[in-house]
Amino acid sequence: MSFAELKAARQGKSSYVTQNSSQNSQSSSAAPSQVVQQSEESLAPTESIYKAIPDFLEIRSSSGSGRGLWAKKACTPGQVLLVAKPHAAALSSEHLDTHCAQCFGSETDGGLKRCTQCQIVYYCGPTCQNLDWVIHKHECAALQRIAASGETSLPSDAIRCLARIMWKRQKLGPTSSWTREIDSLQSHNQDLKPAAYELHTHLAISLVRYLGLSSPSEIVSFGMVSGADLANFVSRFVTNTFTISDPSLMSLGASVSPPVALINHSCDPNAVVVFPRSRPDPAQEPLMQVIALREIRADEEILTAYIDTTLPRAQRQTTLLETYLFLCICPLCTSTDEVDPRESVWCPKGCGGMCPTPTEENSFSRCAKCKAVLQKTDEVLDAQRIGQQALDKATTLQLSDPEKAHQLTSNLIPILTSAGLTPSSHPLLALTRLHQALLISALRSPTQETLDETIVTASKAFSGLCAVLRYGHPVRGLARAELGKLLAVDEPSPRQPGSGSAAEEALRFPPSGVKRLRLALDTLLQARAELGVGFGVPNEGGQVGRSVREDIVKLERELGAWKKGVSEVMEDARLAAKSSSK
Repeated sequence: MSFAELKAARQGKSSYVTQNSSQNSQSSSAAPSQVVQQSEESLAPTESIYKAIPDFLEIRSSSGSGRGLWAKKACTPGQVLLVAKPHAAALSSEHLDTHCAQCFGSETDGGLKRCTQCQIVYYCGPTCQNLDWVIHKHECAALQRIAASGETSLPSDAIRCLARIMWKRQKLGPTSSWTREIDSLQSHNQDLKPAAYELHTHLAISLVRYLGLSSPSEIVSFGMVSGADLANFVSRFVTNTFTISDPSLMSLGASVSPPVALINHSCDPNAVVVFPRSRPDPAQEPLMQVIALREIRADEEILTAYIDTTLPRAQRQTTLLETYLFLCICPLCTSTDEVDPRESVWCPKGCGGMCPTPTEENSFSRCAKCKAVLQKTDEVLDAQRIGQQALDKATTLQLSDPEKAHQLTSNLIPILTSAGLTPSSHPLLALTRLHQALLISALRSPTQETLDETIVTASKAFSGLCAVLRYGHPVRGLARAELGKLLAVDEPSPRQPGSGSAAEEALRFPPSGVKRLRLALDTLLQARAELGVGFGVPNEGGQVGRSVREDIVKLERELGAWKKGVSEVMEDARLAAKSSSK
């Protein structure tokens, strides 16, 4: 289980932090509060070490959220705000044999080379292996020790990432800038609730065992003098860990970056953290980049989202309280709008408006547009409940039993749709996205029917994301690109022209033949523009953006050949008609 999955499993439990018990917790950075501007010279010693922070950003403190990063000048959408290589990163166990342990690049035609000693870690070549050896030599011995003990499972990415930090601390010493940045990360160890101790205790015990320590006194060599130091170290890790991902946002493992961890949270962020892999030199990867999603004014705080912001407000708040110990009071969480698309039902009168999703506490709901009262509240509540159960089960079965997962999503999506949930509402949006992923994974030799079903599902998922994520968000850009790529797939059995009336053909989705190719081209062109924002304009949309550009060129050639073919046929017909008239 990866660290991201471990945290998600704990977050899935009912909240152990009530609103009353969290009054002393940190609030979201989006809260109105007094901002104290600090120059580099006036910062505490631990705050003057972040060399990765560019001149146009500045560390400031606010009474509501503590330290954060603020823009000193206006920034534009797609601008790269911050670039930093993680201080430490570790692949999840399932990716150890498919990705390079140093640069996190995926397996290429040349294949990956396995470490001949531990035979667990892989590299894309000698350069990456040599770069990683300074830490991997310790890791290699630890992995061999684990194997010799008879253990059948590897330590998680969290344990291996923690150990990599410890070994580097040991090498660089407690006064190095690198170690001081790690030690400056915020720890919530003193604020932990009893239910959180399980995760922290598990990590601490597993780490000590993985490091091969036999007594508490041995942690001194890592710059720690007591168990309390170790507890704070683990707390800093849990609170400030980033999921490292590939350019398509697939989770690869756990990472830590103190400069990026300075950025506070908002459920309506103005920036995003991505790994676009824009550098041709693997020695420079994995590179974490913070990208502006919209115009950011001078003296505005840089804010990213720590969690999935397509979730309803209650689920977001629970996750943030459990993992980060603060109440979010960003504009999205404090909005007084009648309807949030994440929690919405279509108007019962069909006016096109939406009603807020009813709850057990408040079942009254009416359309924000025509004020029609929603009558079938029990049906909506039941659909939501079984939909969430199906989503949880299908997500668990996605890899181990994809057929069962597909059966669950296929059966539940129509139930939620018939109950009136909008495409952007939870859990319908999540089920639709999972259903799409399952369809694509099974799309090896598609029939026309399965290909069209996949395209329709991708279109619904994209529509739902557009309602809850701002333009340029990487998740939204990738969804549009995926839809465009699906539309560009060769049709197994394209419909023949004239198979339906003109009105039917105009409304049919997806279209067939050249209309489908034109729609694919238009979709990919829009996707490339959106990816340019989400993954950075200088990066041209990152690795995915470059792939989309290649698809666009292929489609333009295909459409050009089709146009040429049609013109030649028409010319031949004209000449034939002219010849027969003589």
